[in-house]
Amino acid sequence: MARINPLNPSLTLVGEKGPPLERVLSSSGRIRILTLLSGIEELHLTEIAKRTEQSYSAAERHLDDLSKAGIVEERDYGRVRMFKLNLTNDHAKLLHDLILKWNQNQELGPVQAQA
Repeated sequence: MARINPLNPSLTLVGEKGPPLERVLSSSGRIRILTLLSGIEELHLTEIAKRTEQSYSAAERHLDDLSKAGIVEERDYGRVRMFKLNLTNDHAKLLHDLILKWNQNQELGPVQAQA
């Protein structure tokens, strides 16, 4: 059975390969970040915080958790931290596809989505 690491209650788990879905989607801040990164190839931390209307430290904490879970990739260019979805990770790919499909259906409207 998977347990949350009591020393670091992030998405990092003890005894499991990937984080449970409820941990990844338990925060609206993480959901906003995943939604943003699903539509953009790569973005730096400050811009992610700004576009998701979060403080820098909150966005950083969410991105660190998602990075440790393998959902996002981090690249450092000097002092600039860039993030993107890790589409080689099956869970990240599923989330990416879900978000794109969900947003596509939202744009179609209620009548067109039923057709």
